[in-house]
Amino acid sequence: MNIKFMVLGITALLSIPQLSTHANKQNHSDIRWDQIKTFKWQKHMVVAARKRDAKGFLLPLQSYQETIDRGMSFIFDDHPQWFKGPKDSLIDDDGKVQMPWIYFSNLQHNGYPFPRAIDRFTSYPAAHHALSIKTFLTYWRTTKDQRALDEAINLGDWNIANSTPSDWAYAGMPYSTFEHKKPGGFRDKSGIMPDKAAVLGISYIDLYDASKEERFLNAAKVIAKSLVNNQRPNGTWPFRVDPKTKKIIEEYTSSVIYAVQLFEKLDAINNNQQYKSCRDRTWNWLINGPIKTKEFRGFYEDIPESKNGRTNYDCLDTIRYLLKNRTEDNNYLELALELNEWVEEIFMDKIKGFEPAEGIREQLQCNYVMGIHSLNWASTLKQLAEASNDKTMLQRAMQTANYTTYYLQPDKRIVVGFDYNQFWYSSHIGVVLFLYDFVEP
Repeated sequence: MNIKFMVLGITALLSIPQLSTHANKQNHSDIRWDQIKTFKWQKHMVVAARKRDAKGFLLPLQSYQETIDRGMSFIFDDHPQWFKGPKDSLIDDDGKVQMPWIYFSNLQHNGYPFPRAIDRFTSYPAAHHALSIKTFLTYWRTTKDQRALDEAINLGDWNIANSTPSDWAYAGMPYSTFEHKKPGGFRDKSGIMPDKAAVLGISYIDLYDASKEERFLNAAKVIAKSLVNNQRPNGTWPFRVDPKTKKIIEEYTSSVIYAVQLFEKLDAINNNQQYKSCRDRTWNWLINGPIKTKEFRGFYEDIPESKNGRTNYDCLDTIRYLLKNRTEDNNYLELALELNEWVEEIFMDKIKGFEPAEGIREQLQCNYVMGIHSLNWASTLKQLAEASNDKTMLQRAMQTANYTTYYLQPDKRIVVGFDYNQFWYSSHIGVVLFLYDFVEP
């Protein structure tokens, strides 16, 4: 990725009063969709001068903790003034005003929705809200900021309320896509992604641990039950499937590690082996399939099907799982190292101007280096370094972590990348989450 020096500066933020919790109290600008213009974002992207130590290694622009704190301040303190979408775009069916990340996955860099983009009013609740829940809970545990716990609970409750009906084949499953405030749509059409339900199910358990509210544990159990009822003999599920009719919309996904983890977590809570046989079928498919073949694909909600597509997100979580469960007798460490070599071969770029930092591209079908994916890989590499006692590997991980601190802008946004025209909530919140892996206790 070529990093271009761009004119410093951030556009002045329009003043909008705090978003209220109900529509009849809301009082921010009455913007219409037809009034929204395309923002010339390039001249407002800040690429700060690099800091280096005496040996030439890249230093962080600001500390990891400051990056986290400012990033979360953007979410909790500055966000209502920054978001400038139409006021009715945030009102749910009950008349409650939701936060923008409920219904928007991405926005222009000035806080307005895109005027004509195909995904201008689309969100990906199951995966993105799960990521946000984990981030909010991590922030709450370290700061005791009640707003973070409250927002995590709100995300959990919203997804429970907007899950599939209890009499459908895939019952109680969160939607992987919402379009124009309605479930499904865009690439998913009438479907859901079972793997993303498992992702959110794990976050429901995290919410239960934090809040002690039984409804979140019950929601995780409902998801697990649907996965059990629809598991195929080989241990897998379709990537996209109509939750009512079971019609397959897209067949293949490698993303099954989350079902394995969900089953294990529930068995640990229940102190039994209720899900063990289902867990074993899925794990046997994964360890004899993608872990060997490296056919990691079928993950992102907004990407059309392609047999040549490759992704790394679930691969990195598979590496983490292998490391956590390694023993002296199995070869899980070797498998983890082998998977990382594949990730580096397929997705890695050297970052010109930020040497020796390395960046990771999201996938082959959206082939951009991004902060969230670079840091996700660096976090995994750090665990690999600790498991294999490899100091060089640890240094590489730290250099990439340092690099991602430069994505923080003066207005506290964490951008996707320096040459990317969209601001994504998941990319902002994901950098915060993975940076916690580098903060000293």
